[in-house]
Amino acid sequence: MPLDVLRLARTTKQFRQLLMHRSSASIWIAARTNVPDLPDCPPYLSEPQFANLVFDTHCHECLSPNIRSIDWRIGRRICSKCAKECMVEDYSLFVGEPVYKAVPSKYGKRGRPSYYSKDLHEFQTKKASFTDPEERSKFVKERQELVFQMEKHGALLEAWASNQAKDRSEQLDDLRRERKEAIIEKLTELGWGPEIEQIPDRDDLTHHRLVKQPTRLTHRIWANIQDEMVGYMEQMKTQRIERERKALVISRKRIAISILRTYKIAHLPLTDVMPEPMDFCAISQVFEILELPTETQVTEDTFAPIVEKMDELIGEWRTRILGSVIQKVKDSLYSHKPRVKSEPADSTLMDNAGSSSSADPMDKGKAKAVEPSIPDNSRIIQDLSLATTVFNCKCCNPRFGIFHGLYNADSSSDTDSTSSEDDFFDPWGFGLGPRRSRPRSNPLFFPKALGHHCLTKQHGFNWDNPSGDPTKQYDYPMGNRTRWAGHLLQVDDKAGKMAASVISTYGMDPETTTAVEMDQMDHQLACLECLEWSDDEWDQADAPVFGWRAAVAHNCRSHPGKTNIEWKLIDDELEEDVVDVDEENRADQAIISTLLLHGLVPDEIYAGPPEEVVWLCVHCLDLPNEVECMELSKMKDHLNLTHSISEPQENQDYYKDYEAPQGRKARIPHLKITLTMDRPDDVPAPGERHIHDPWCFGFSEDEFEDDYYGDYGDDFFFY
Repeated sequence: MPLDVLRLARTTKQFRQLLMHRSSASIWIAARTNVPDLPDCPPYLSEPQFANLVFDTHCHECLSPNIRSIDWRIGRRICSKCAKECMVEDYSLFVGEPVYKAVPSKYGKRGRPSYYSKDLHEFQTKKASFTDPEERSKFVKERQELVFQMEKHGALLEAWASNQAKDRSEQLDDLRRERKEAIIEKLTELGWGPEIEQIPDRDDLTHHRLVKQPTRLTHRIWANIQDEMVGYMEQMKTQRIERERKALVISRKRIAISILRTYKIAHLPLTDVMPEPMDFCAISQVFEILELPTETQVTEDTFAPIVEKMDELIGEWRTRILGSVIQKVKDSLYSHKPRVKSEPADSTLMDNAGSSSSADPMDKGKAKAVEPSIPDNSRIIQDLSLATTVFNCKCCNPRFGIFHGLYNADSSSDTDSTSSEDDFFDPWGFGLGPRRSRPRSNPLFFPKALGHHCLTKQHGFNWDNPSGDPTKQYDYPMGNRTRWAGHLLQVDDKAGKMAASVISTYGMDPETTTAVEMDQMDHQLACLECLEWSDDEWDQADAPVFGWRAAVAHNCRSHPGKTNIEWKLIDDELEEDVVDVDEENRADQAIISTLLLHGLVPDEIYAGPPEEVVWLCVHCLDLPNEVECMELSKMKDHLNLTHSISEPQENQDYYKDYEAPQGRKARIPHLKITLTMDRPDDVPAPGERHIHDPWCFGFSEDEFEDDYYGDYGDDFFFY
């Protein structure tokens, strides 16, 4: 081989003198012919130079060993460290005349030609030595011809080197394959054959560090690696058993989910909160069946005792989640009630106090903190149903944004500070932007708050369910199911005060009125804080109109710092004056219908009357492909397209979400009423232009809120 001759020539001076002589060229040629497909020696290199370039792995500059990269077009083997110093790109040359095609080059950064500095210096020096222009031009042409030959032979050598690398890679792959087959044969002899066939691709033996080595397996090597390979197979067996166990439990969970679905469908329409698949499978009696030994066959008949006690089991589950809500209310009451300091003790008070734990045992007359009294569970359960008990969801709360501030930023009468959750609203902690109140989530009322969708479903990429667990899988939209998470609910005391103001406007007692009773009220409210005074009439102003739930939501959004804003009850006499703004702006329905019929306008130009987004599909209930709440028209389209049901029936094919009418986004009519009332002195007279909110640069407060917080506006709430 050429490398052997090259090394022999470097052993002694005598060998060097012999092998480097021109008469020994036949030796080099004979050695070169032993290399398959190697191109002939280029005319610009001698045989020893060619052998040194192709086979010796030392850097031609610093003699560093094991340099595999060869620049065939410039005839150099240069390490990366030396390349930074001895390679020059064309944009850094200051030679006066171009050296294009006269100096061998390779492609450098950004496709620019890169030159070997010694070749470049030699060319420039020799070129400058010619005084005769013809001789200089002849020299340049000769060098260009040389560069052409170098590029031509360099391309041949590049192709040969690429084929050699490919052949070498295939040889190594063959060695690895043979080693793997030999190891599998050895393991099969030890009884691991069936286990090897069940190894998943991600754990295939090909990836094992002892298998992928390109070395043939010998008896000595096998003796050294046998224990580790057997240990690896034992690990694979353990993982296979775990996979099979998980798959078995998942198949049992599907049976449990079908039982839960049957129970829910039989109880439509829903009148109480129901457990999701994760909560149902976590019930101890159900969990025991799911975790029965692997050899025990589980069918629907196995769940027969569960079916008989479904009412009892689900009732116990409801009791548990109610207990967590009660504890949440207790924690809220305790955190908001101030500690009371006792007065200095005197004989009369001590006689009446008896042996109270708050008394001064040393009789020194020092004040001592008294723990606030917390009502018992029965009283809390009664208070939960009140319309003044308002919850909000931490998941629904917007937590990021540049327009952040304190919840009671513009409140002059309330002194409640923000909760710890509000501090997280400033992700940078820089206090950027104006101090404005952030909008709250939809006001949630008991008992519908227990069925809030965020408590059991989370949206986002699902990284925690690679095994396809049907109790966790939630494909539309991307997300996953969770167990009922009561910690996401928090008591909103300020919204409760706002609700009390609304209830008082109806003439009801906030201390005793429940949310169910408020839902039975037919009258609506006009917000007198949002008056838009007429530019034509002195004593007329437009006011937005809301139902009681939407009124609380509007208060939380547009007036978050005020708990006692002024409302006006729309009685029977004023009911006729309420106007649907959307209906006013909508084109004539008959004309639109005619245009739609003849295909002259697209279907989406007319959205139709507003619909409640409260309908769910019975056939998708508790399945991974369960869809979110829809309008009735969209739900019927879903049933027709997905389930081929052209005439769906309520509570048979679709049903109303238990959480409705709260917590879901809805398209509702925007109502207003024109009131006749005295014009305040600070309101400009009709015809005068004015700006309601100077810092918003001409936008009113509601316009600003709608612009930045539109997704949390009144459109989220029902009447």
